[in-house]
Amino acid sequence: MDTLTEIKRKIDSGNTISVTAATDNLINMIKSKIRGNRSDMTNIPEMLLLQEYCCNQNPIISTTTLRALCTFMMSNNYQNQLLIDWLVVLNPQIKCRTGFIQEIFELLVFGLKNKDNNSNINILVDILIKIMDESIEEWHAILFHMKINTHFDDHEFINGWLNVTKRLFKFIFLSQTSSNHRSMFVKLFVEILNCASDYDLLFEIYSWLQIDNLDDILFLYNILEEFCITIPDSLHTTKYNLCLCLIQTSIQLISHGFDPTSMFQRLNSLLILCPCASDISLLCCSRTLSLCSSKFVHKIIDFCLNIVQKYGCHKIIAQTVIASILQWNRTKLIDNEKMTMILSTFNSDNVISKSCANNHKLYPFLSSDSFLMSSYSLIKLCPEFSNKEFTSKWLSDINYTSDLLNDTQFNFYLAGLYLSKICDCFQQQTILKLLNKQFLLPLISYSLDLEISHYGRFDLIKAIPTAACVPENISLIISLIKHFENSNDETLNKLSIDMYYDLWITEVRCYRFLMYCLSKDKPGWQWNVVKSYTIRKMVKSNPNSDLVSVLKQMIGFYIKHSMHLPMKLAFESSVDLCLAEYMNPESLIKMIDKTNLDIHHSSVISSYCNLLMVLSNQTTENEKRIDCFQKLWSMVLHSNDNTVKCALKSLSGTDLETMPFNVLPKIFQSYPKVVTQLEDSEKLDLFNGPIPGECWVKFLQSINKRFINEAQMMLSVWLGRELEKNVIIRVQSDNEPKHLKHLSDHSIARGLMSFVVPKRKQTLDVDEDTKVACLGVINGADKQMYPFDWGFLEKYVIEGPNNKLWKESVILIAKQSTKSTSAFRLLSKCYDHHSNFDTNQIKLLVTILYKVSNIIFHDLQKQFVTDIVNEILNKIHKIHSNSNLDVDLLCHILSEFKNILQSPQTNMENVHFICDILQNIWCTINLENKEIIYAFLGCCLSMPTEMLKNLRPYPVQESMLQKFIILCSAQNFTSSNTSFDSLNECVQACNQFSKNHEFLYDSVNEVFKLKMFVPYHNEFIANFMIYLTSFVKKTNSFENVVFKCLFQDIFDVLCSIFINFIVTLSGYDTISFTFNRKLNSSAFPVALATYSKNTSQSSRTIEWLKTMISNSSLPEEYSKLFYCCLAAFKNDQCLLVWANKKKIILH
Repeated sequence: MDTLTEIKRKIDSGNTISVTAATDNLINMIKSKIRGNRSDMTNIPEMLLLQEYCCNQNPIISTTTLRALCTFMMSNNYQNQLLIDWLVVLNPQIKCRTGFIQEIFELLVFGLKNKDNNSNINILVDILIKIMDESIEEWHAILFHMKINTHFDDHEFINGWLNVTKRLFKFIFLSQTSSNHRSMFVKLFVEILNCASDYDLLFEIYSWLQIDNLDDILFLYNILEEFCITIPDSLHTTKYNLCLCLIQTSIQLISHGFDPTSMFQRLNSLLILCPCASDISLLCCSRTLSLCSSKFVHKIIDFCLNIVQKYGCHKIIAQTVIASILQWNRTKLIDNEKMTMILSTFNSDNVISKSCANNHKLYPFLSSDSFLMSSYSLIKLCPEFSNKEFTSKWLSDINYTSDLLNDTQFNFYLAGLYLSKICDCFQQQTILKLLNKQFLLPLISYSLDLEISHYGRFDLIKAIPTAACVPENISLIISLIKHFENSNDETLNKLSIDMYYDLWITEVRCYRFLMYCLSKDKPGWQWNVVKSYTIRKMVKSNPNSDLVSVLKQMIGFYIKHSMHLPMKLAFESSVDLCLAEYMNPESLIKMIDKTNLDIHHSSVISSYCNLLMVLSNQTTENEKRIDCFQKLWSMVLHSNDNTVKCALKSLSGTDLETMPFNVLPKIFQSYPKVVTQLEDSEKLDLFNGPIPGECWVKFLQSINKRFINEAQMMLSVWLGRELEKNVIIRVQSDNEPKHLKHLSDHSIARGLMSFVVPKRKQTLDVDEDTKVACLGVINGADKQMYPFDWGFLEKYVIEGPNNKLWKESVILIAKQSTKSTSAFRLLSKCYDHHSNFDTNQIKLLVTILYKVSNIIFHDLQKQFVTDIVNEILNKIHKIHSNSNLDVDLLCHILSEFKNILQSPQTNMENVHFICDILQNIWCTINLENKEIIYAFLGCCLSMPTEMLKNLRPYPVQESMLQKFIILCSAQNFTSSNTSFDSLNECVQACNQFSKNHEFLYDSVNEVFKLKMFVPYHNEFIANFMIYLTSFVKKTNSFENVVFKCLFQDIFDVLCSIFINFIVTLSGYDTISFTFNRKLNSSAFPVALATYSKNTSQSSRTIEWLKTMISNSSLPEEYSKLFYCCLAAFKNDQCLLVWANKKKIILH
């Protein structure tokens, strides 16, 4: 054997024969020194010399020694990992790249045939990617070796070879290199995929190349065309998905100005095989029409007509395409004859009867394309629109989905849904409100006459003004409204006023058109009613001096023609203008007095009284003020009931302090006992001074009992003002006064209380009805009263319903108990005799419980709550009553329970009592009543976690399963930072009773969507992602196959719940009414991207996706799905940075 020096000399000579012989000798020398372990191998000097020669600049030396190194390592049962490690280190130093590339490919083939581990193969592919990334010159060499190492005759090999080269192809096609270099690999890629019959990679690459880069779009279109030629017709689903990809790519090319002729020819040939793709093709074309140049419009329309005539289409899809064509109608690009032919073709019954109802499922990798996903999902929805409940729910949900409402294609779809006329009137109006305003005018100009004459509907007319938010539409809109204003049809005529009003709301500059319209006097009843209603709205929203002359003109016109309803509305508007001081109430009163108008007529009296009230408050002249008071009080004594009620209501708006005693009718006057002893001048001062408080007792005694409620309300308003003006200082409990003599004589409170409090010498209560009225006035004021000892009411409370004063006494004590010690002492006694209370009194007593919840509830209070709740539950369930009153009362009680539980001052014994009541309610209530459920869950958010856990029915019974899930979900949403045990318990409970998972998804999602849980959403989702990561890792740790399968089943359910939540939060749940797992998985990638961007969580979500994908125990379907999610983030900066660092797009 040659010495090492001789071996070196021969290799350095560069002679092919000498280098080969010397390299063999060097290998033999290395073999003789090997002791069998890796550490020895790395320390042999000859091995290091061999590696050094591998990096020699001479290609003969480098190639020969590298081949020898690889052959020696692979044929002597040494660890392949060692060779791989060396190649990674040598890669940057090797000068002869061609030979190195050849060896890498041979190692790949060797590893594939010998079923080497994936890790080593991945490292070799990484080396090739690094070479390609660093030098474009090596791409030809790599293509050459890929071709010669692809054995198409070995089917088992080709499947493995596709897996080996998959990342290589992805790197090539997704790199930033020009399309010319990338196109070299297309033919080989197509051949391998066709031979392996595995087209996942095609659609995966398609999903990543959907970006607005013309070079990528052209490259992608070329790949798709290659597949169109080679994919067998028998692979119908693949062909269908290929058709969808081609449609989408064609749209992008057309939007960049490419002529669509050849693309449409290709699509026509595909549609012959895949007629089911016709609906999506039409939807895509409708989108293209909003993106393309005008010179291609006719070609696109002709293509649509061809599809419809050959394959038909769904009714809504047909109308969607019409809506997209209509946008070109304003430019006169389409002549009337062509437009008529288009409409007759699309509206033909044959079109609908031909429609292909069988829709394929979108390939998962297409789910990163939000447009195709939503279009496909909408088509799936089409049959559901015959269900009115579904349509209403769907439209309601759509209202909260800004991403969809901003999408052009979706707006065409909404327009198509409107034009199809399958919705009811209310739903049609909702669609028009949702529709983007730029699409309204073409829709209006197309179908306005048809709607009015054929359908007799006016939804579009009402939508006309809202189209004015697009400025160029304004002049056309005004001419449309004028057309209706001058119509002979009064129904259309009156709508012009509404339209002018809405136009003003939309576009402020159009105010003059509205005012000009309102200034016209027309005899029609409907016209004048609408006109007066419109003025009413204007006065409420924007009172101004422009309206004064119009209103005076209207009032004169209505008085002359005895139009009572418009007159009533005009008078009400005038009163509001007077209050705003744009109009003089005195001139209006004089105007009314000069006419023969009956002021006691129901259309006049209320406004007339209010004008007197406004004048009395605004005038600075005492005589005018007194005259107004006298007129109002004289009306209180009038024989017309309505006049009396209106007068009392208007009097309550006057300033009592400016009202002299002498204006009060004598029937209501009560003189102080000392009046007979006064001098004449003093008597004059008395009658010109404020009204004594005791007069109001006389007033309540003397007023006709038919008007006692209005009389009490008037006094309550005045008493409320008195109490607001006087600062009330709370005194010590033992010092609460038993009278109010320290107040002035004209105090209403003093006057009433002096009568209500029993006199010492009085053995029998007299005039109890008036006392009831007096207490009613105090309660009606709803203010904190002067400090007072309410102990005298105890007698009435104890006697209960047998005493006339009982009910008002109870209300008074309840209202004053939070500030008055004497009232608080009596409070517990008020909770007896609850069966005699009405709903409002029950609500009051429950509310007071919250205000005093810092003190342990009395037994009577506890019994009251228990009995009331039980009675309501019995009414709702035993009698099967869903009375709004019962539901409203229970919701009010639950609301106060929530306040009690939330208050930090609440005594813990009271908390336990409330929780016991809640447990009874939860076991009894029916889940159909959403209001009660919502109110109940509001309480759950406020109670301690352990108490909430105790509310759950346990052990779980099948009849209580849904209630168990609802409470578990509520608990988990609020405590997700602690654990997800509650959610797991839901899954286990469903499995226990063999309930399908859709039941669980629906139940959990319904709770999740409730408004009260919205603040918890982001934190919950973040915690859920962390939990899913840990769950996958836990699954990986199980060696027992049974346990592993069980955990994977639970993971599948949890992932489905997570997907459902994300789809809901992003707004894409509006695509589907019922839970559709496959549809939701299709929507999930774009939904996750949308949610993450909306919540500024893109970076965190991308990191989570990468972590999940890197876990070897993640099921393949989720691995693919999460890859799609990364694709949906394709334009996200965080992902691009990560991709650049890795120098590859995805593993």
